[in-house]
Amino acid sequence: MTILPRCCLTLCLVMAPFTAVAQQDGTPLTAIDWLERALNTPQPPAVAPAPPDTASDTNAPILPDVHFEEIAVTPLTDAEQDSAGLFTAERIGLPRDFWGPTPIPDIVEAIDKLPADTLPSAARLGLRLLMAEFAPPVDLSPATRGALLTARVDKLIALGALEQASQLIEAAQDTSAALRARAFDIALLLGEEDRACHEMSGQVSAGEGQAAQIFCMARRGDWQSAYSSLRVAKSLGMITSSDAALLTRFLEEEELELTPPPPQTITPLGWRIMEALGDPVTTSGLPVAFAYADLRGTSGWRAQLDAAERLTRVEAMQPNRLFGLYTQRRAAASGGLWERVRAVQTLERAIAARDPASISAELIRAWPLFTAAELESAFATIHAETLADLELGDEASQILWEMLLLAQHRIDRAAMLSPETGVARFVMALAKGAPLPEITTPPMAAAILLGFEDADLRDPVQAQLHDGELGLILLGALELVAQAAAGDLHAATQALQRLRALGLEAEARQIAVELMLLDRRG
Repeated sequence: MTILPRCCLTLCLVMAPFTAVAQQDGTPLTAIDWLERALNTPQPPAVAPAPPDTASDTNAPILPDVHFEEIAVTPLTDAEQDSAGLFTAERIGLPRDFWGPTPIPDIVEAIDKLPADTLPSAARLGLRLLMAEFAPPVDLSPATRGALLTARVDKLIALGALEQASQLIEAAQDTSAALRARAFDIALLLGEEDRACHEMSGQVSAGEGQAAQIFCMARRGDWQSAYSSLRVAKSLGMITSSDAALLTRFLEEEELELTPPPPQTITPLGWRIMEALGDPVTTSGLPVAFAYADLRGTSGWRAQLDAAERLTRVEAMQPNRLFGLYTQRRAAASGGLWERVRAVQTLERAIAARDPASISAELIRAWPLFTAAELESAFATIHAETLADLELGDEASQILWEMLLLAQHRIDRAAMLSPETGVARFVMALAKGAPLPEITTPPMAAAILLGFEDADLRDPVQAQLHDGELGLILLGALELVAQAAAGDLHAATQALQRLRALGLEAEARQIAVELMLLDRRG
């Protein structure tokens, strides 16, 4: 969608409200600091009305001298909002009191450390953890109201799971400025501009969200109000210099003699402005959340494919959407991405023709391409079920064996296709939930075997387990999985021990399968 200059009566662009801000020393913030500079000032606790003054009331009854112990009260609605989720904790095999007595700042810090570059099954578990409905932490208080929910939303955004973050905000029914800020940016990146401006109207206070208000005024065609608001915001210091420069360029484009340089830090607002002015910034070097902006239908096919691959790689998008894009048209060039497009299309034609020989050949050609792009799990999810019962050549059958294990589909068929090697027997035992055979090589297999021994956890983790701080244990385990995927054998053992201590045996086994089959050390 193209946004026209001020002289036009119709404006088709909606801008995001939260732009990059500078730190107090003048240096720019990081590319995703717009998440952390949102409007998250906690609301003060409600104050109970003072009791009636009975000192001057001669008819007031004389009460006995009774001492009442002071009671701390947290409104139920606060707790409900902080524990909001899209499904119950039991659905992912965890207890409702998952956070236990852990202080909220410790939980927020652990969530922030949750890695994006990890194994597919660990990424999915992390997303489910962020979206699940748990009881609020024991130390929930008015001072920490909304901190846990905001941290979960922020992490979903950072991981590229914008649609999930938007659903979580809606489930919370929270009207705080902090979550409205995030909801506005999410709506912009998802291409839901009309709804974003409509829902923001009249809800952002005078000292907050000025850039968003000004742009929504302009979009409604109220250019004079937008210009006046910009002047007031600048004079009162209610808007950053970066925002002011972008807004000025947008509102006064025809009158500017010199074009200001682009902002050092691109935010959803800045990205939209640059696009509107005909100077779009590619999303490939921006945080993965920006990739959604290329899926609105206004970008070229190549940009859409790049964005979908990025989002699928981090499990933020279902693979079927990516593979639908692969088959939209013929490849425009050769090499890299276009070879994956060709591989998918030729494999689909071979499957349609029900030709096992052609399918074998195309599978052998396609698998290394998707392995190199770290999209083999998505490839397996799409094709494993279709290919499961076909009689393929030896090399293609071994690929199909890996695909079935990665997709967690038809383990019985995978057992029939399993190579006759010690490593394959070890992997199959993991997948089937069977006792693990002794193994010393490769080193990762030996580390996994140690993780499935019934050994005691290390003292700090054992204490957390005893105290009921299950959330910290799981978040720490997911951080260790990422380290294990990069080749840390000790981290692999510790991660599996922690997952099993939490009762996540199936998840631990699938992560172990992926540690054996996927190479993420590059």
